Amino acid sequence: MSLKQQFQVFLGSIVLGMLFLCIWSLFNACFYRLKRNLLRLPLETLLFCGLAFIYYRFLVIITSGVLNIFYPLALFLGALIYQKFSSPYINRYINIKIQKLEKKLKKLLTNMKHFDII
Repeated sequence: MSLKQQFQVFLGSIVLGMLFLCIWSLFNACFYRLKRNLLRLPLETLLFCGLAFIYYRFLVIITSGVLNIFYPLALFLGALIYQKFSSPYINRYINIKIQKLEKKLKKLLTNMKHFDII
């Protein structure tokens, strides 16, 4: 495997680490608002299994099955970079959007009750 290919996989692992933690932040924010703990565990397990499968396929396709200890470390480095620098801004944005969605849903449900649809 060439050095260029190893560098691409290393950078791809960092980007995927950031993306995976962003997806998990969105998932976490949705379930924090809904307070559905019983439903959260199986869905979180499916989410992590799906993300692990995506990362596994990324490594197998790009590196042809040649794995290196630095790739999972780069994944964790990407998660750390996301948590340290991007997380406060993205989480604030996610929370604002979820609050707006909640208001719209409450308004829709009260309108439906008003017209005896529910």
